[in-house]
Amino acid sequence: MLTTGLGMAGQVMEHQAGNQAIAGRNRAKLRNFEEQNRLYDREVMLDRAQYKNDMLLEDVQQDDIYRAMVDQWTQEDQKLNQLFAQADQKIEKAIVKMYENDYAGTQTGRTAGRLAAKGAKKLGQEKSEILHNLMMSKEESIVSKGIAQEQTKRKSRDLYEQVRFAPIHGPTPMAPELEPPKSSASLLLGLAGSAIGGFQEAGAFSSDKFLKDVPTGNPDQFVPKR
Repeated sequence: MLTTGLGMAGQVMEHQAGNQAIAGRNRAKLRNFEEQNRLYDREVMLDRAQYKNDMLLEDVQQDDIYRAMVDQWTQEDQKLNQLFAQADQKIEKAIVKMYENDYAGTQTGRTAGRLAAKGAKKLGQEKSEILHNLMMSKEESIVSKGIAQEQTKRKSRDLYEQVRFAPIHGPTPMAPELEPPKSSASLLLGLAGSAIGGFQEAGAFSSDKFLKDVPTGNPDQFVPKR
């Protein structure tokens, strides 16, 4: 019986040790799962902070692009204004020169008229050339402004596309599959088997014990009387 008791105690201890090992592995899985969740949360926090910083930087860059376009337009306007001012001076000089050359002195009649017409014609030609150059310069300024505007729009779209979508995070870590503890039914069956084996070894279930009190002799004597 002592051996049986020790065996049963060993089974209980083995069962408990197995459950403790399973519990330890489950705790390790849960700690790893918790660490994965913390890492996931940190990555989400860092990604969101980076995205907010990118949005702020994009706003600054958008302003820089717009200011660069405005500066370029201002330079074009200043250049055009300078050309118009120079053209006005040229026309003024041409008019003064015309009047200086129109003076015919003592000449009269057809000669004086021919000299005056020649100066006016030359003035008209110079004015026409100056105005033509101004018109061409104005067209070039308009085209240059349009190119600068399209470049600004393209750069602005490129910057916007970089922050158009917020970062999308994947699913959170999957919860681990925990091991179930050992069933107590197997322990009870093992203990019951050990107990029966112990009783058999001790003779508690000997067949002679149950048959020694059975009467012997003629079987007919056990027939009930009528």
